[in-house]
Amino acid sequence: MTTIKDVANEAGVSISTVSRILNFDDTLSVGEDTRRRVLEVAEKLQYKKRNRRTPKLGKQIAIVQWHTDKEELSDLYYLQIQYGIENKAVSLGASVERVTYESIDKNRIKKFDGIIAVGKFDRTEVTQLKSYGIPVICIGENYLAYDLDCIRSDFETPVRKIIDRFIQNGIQDIGMIAGKELTVTEKQGVRDPRVATFNQYLKQKGLYNEQFIYQGPFGPESGFNLMNQAIEDLGNSLPHGFMIGSDSMAVGVLRALQQHHIQVPKRVSLISFNDVAIAKYTSPALTTVHVHTELMGERAIEMLLNRIKDPKKIPELTIIGTELMERESSL
Repeated sequence: MTTIKDVANEAGVSISTVSRILNFDDTLSVGEDTRRRVLEVAEKLQYKKRNRRTPKLGKQIAIVQWHTDKEELSDLYYLQIQYGIENKAVSLGASVERVTYESIDKNRIKKFDGIIAVGKFDRTEVTQLKSYGIPVICIGENYLAYDLDCIRSDFETPVRKIIDRFIQNGIQDIGMIAGKELTVTEKQGVRDPRVATFNQYLKQKGLYNEQFIYQGPFGPESGFNLMNQAIEDLGNSLPHGFMIGSDSMAVGVLRALQQHHIQVPKRVSLISFNDVAIAKYTSPALTTVHVHTELMGERAIEMLLNRIKDPKKIPELTIIGTELMERESSL
């Protein structure tokens, strides 16, 4: 289990500095580079803060996880969101406790002041969360149909920008290695707006080829297997540009391409999503879409506190923008 000391040693700062940064201490006077470095090291080492079960000043908040801890560590997108929730909660004097949907104690959870549900939940699950009679904020999808406040990233805009970027660099054969997810209870397929936008935008430009799209679970092993399948299926027709569903998948994709001696980005350009810490340290470093996961977590706390104050206010959908981080894996 990674400790604060491990993070401090690798980041080259004191234990107290790490503690104060991870606890979102606004009174700490450190540069933004140091703050960012500590957060990246904490993420890379998969450091997880202990649950805070006893509130210091205010509200008790339950973070309901869609994934198990093991699943989250294979793809850090949701874990980063939880860092944002926990840091903001602590800065406001609230406490948080993480539980998976399947492990909810129905009697105990009703004692919390609110729930932040992180992930993709189906009708059965959302109905169950609402039945506890406490405010619920969702991160990951649009749940306005259930009269719930929700937060999601803007994935449609960067997909169009990535396709335009490929075309501007002379790449018109564009493929996708996409993640595929199912809800826990109903086992319903989760719609990925990136796949939908990718298909629609390429069709609009007359460049769509369904043979260039591969889908599987998120994670490096899946990325490795899917790219190997694409190489086997397509041979010399392998697209010169690929959009990858997550950085963790891209790690596996890079390994598959390297094993087949396919040069990146000379032969295949790659652009992925999330911008987790490891993206800088792959070879070549990943060009990736930075998703503001911590900001999503912070906004969720603010929305929850507003909902607690005013239970009858109109539900809101907040969409958080993204940024393209240009590195070495794309032209």
